[in-house]
Amino acid sequence: MRRLAPLVLIACVSCGGSPPPTALPVDETLSREVHAGQLALELDRATEAASRYRVALKRAQARDDLGAIGNLGYNLAVAELQANEPQKALLAAQAARTELERRGVEPFSALLLVEATALYRTGAQGKADEIAARVAGGGNTEAAARATFLRGLIADELGNQAGLEAASRRLQSAANAPPLQADAAELAARSALRSGAPAQARQESERAVALRRDTLDYRGLARALAVAGESAKIAGEATVAAGFFFRAGRSAAAQGDEANARTWLQQAAALAPDRTIGDTARALLGDLDEPLNGSAGEPAVPLR
Repeated sequence: MRRLAPLVLIACVSCGGSPPPTALPVDETLSREVHAGQLALELDRATEAASRYRVALKRAQARDDLGAIGNLGYNLAVAELQANEPQKALLAAQAARTELERRGVEPFSALLLVEATALYRTGAQGKADEIAARVAGGGNTEAAARATFLRGLIADELGNQAGLEAASRRLQSAANAPPLQADAAELAARSALRSGAPAQARQESERAVALRRDTLDYRGLARALAVAGESAKIAGEATVAAGFFFRAGRSAAAQGDEANARTWLQQAAALAPDRTIGDTARALLGDLDEPLNGSAGEPAVPLR
């Protein structure tokens, strides 16, 4: 999802011969926190970005600035998603949407899309699909395409092949940029798997992996690797599948997505129990377990 530009007040200066009017003061605290949040997000420090956006949002609330409240609620939700905190992202997105609606303003497409994504990643697939359908039918072309991709993922997880194929067809015609081409390739791979064509599914998923890498979408890259692993598994290539699942799990682990990392590494270990790749997967699983030794913490909610 795109990131918003820092919110600042721009002073207008007259071009006439009379003295320029006094410029309105800029809220330097708000501007500074927004800029710091964007910088942190660009440097993959999502937790820090969320903290900065939270401070900026408080400042926007102090100003009673509706536009800033909506934009910063969106930014905060994006940062929380990148920090693997979908429940926090959902709360931020819903709070921003509620504020806009209460004051008679239609929520913008990107805000609805981030709410749908957070709902999906917290397991509320039905509600996520409902909101994504609203975005997919809206006038924002890019948001509509991303919402269509989300609807395709949901359809696949629910075993709705017709819904998956419909989303895939629609996205193929809208994929005019690398991020959307990656989305289209992933849905094509999933559709091929559902249709019993694992070779085609593997080809499309590997294309999605390359596009995700080029567009710096590493969460999507890990997911596409897992689809490639499933394709190889269905084709009876257990060792190849283990390699894909290991790469998916390793990528997820490096991103802090421990739930998906465990799922995919366990697949790799099970598919190649007597091979080096299986041993390596088990070792990485052990590394993930180390911080939990002696801890009574609650297990993480599985992330998608």
